[in-house]
Amino acid sequence: MNENQVSNTSLWTAYMRAYHCIHATDKIFDDFLAYDLVPEDVREQIEQQIIPEVFLPATNNIVTRARYTEDILEETIRQGVNQYVILGAGMDTFALRRQDLMENLKVFEIDQPTTQDFKLQRYAELGWKIPENLYFVPIDFTKQNLETELTHLPSYDPEAKTFFSWLGVTNYLTREEVETTLRSIANITSSGSILVFDYIDINELNLNKQSEQLQKSTEYLEKVGEPRKTGGFNSLRLAEDLASLGFNLVENLSPSDIERRYLKRCTDIQHSLRYMNFACAVIK
Repeated sequence: MNENQVSNTSLWTAYMRAYHCIHATDKIFDDFLAYDLVPEDVREQIEQQIIPEVFLPATNNIVTRARYTEDILEETIRQGVNQYVILGAGMDTFALRRQDLMENLKVFEIDQPTTQDFKLQRYAELGWKIPENLYFVPIDFTKQNLETELTHLPSYDPEAKTFFSWLGVTNYLTREEVETTLRSIANITSSGSILVFDYIDINELNLNKQSEQLQKSTEYLEKVGEPRKTGGFNSLRLAEDLASLGFNLVENLSPSDIERRYLKRCTDIQHSLRYMNFACAVIK
């Protein structure tokens, strides 16, 4: 993507969370701040560009991965986690939305500088107060090293048990860039720290490469200058691949697993993305 423009996908992601919050009969994830965070003119532009075949499956993916992440985060906080690092934070609203979890938690939002500047400006326009324990860390994953940038912060404790989330990012990176970031995560935190991320299952991607859903989403991402690079994994080899990078795989949810856990009332198979998986891993 163009480093001098706000990430379009981050704005779409926030819009989708807002759409779900407003329209869903049975809410999977309640992001009640997302609607206001996306400016009105941006919402109007998005609404003019919606592709029906892609929008609902993508929205379900966005809200289920957010729910999955925060379900695990809540449990780890009860187990002593006191740092939360959000890689590719975009328009994430956790730190303002979940005040019930923020009292003993430091949150580090990591994203490219232009997107962070836009978000901070939007917070100011809305009069939203930034919590003292929320830290913004501008990093371009393709040019800067996570290990270097994060450990230089006096507020970050590499010895503390930490929770990392990495959502909606890996498929925009090369496999080499993904592995570099995973190694950095393993190097900058203590054993027992947790990582939740989503990834493209390369096997499913190949099987579904001719689907209209995939073709239309690919065309849109290329049009807005944020094409997939598909730094995904073979889901059958994920445990082995992560082990070589310093992680033990705890859970690996396929699209069918995600549907059974979160979309039980959704009978149309097109209501999910058939190539996105969620994974939870622990640093060795």
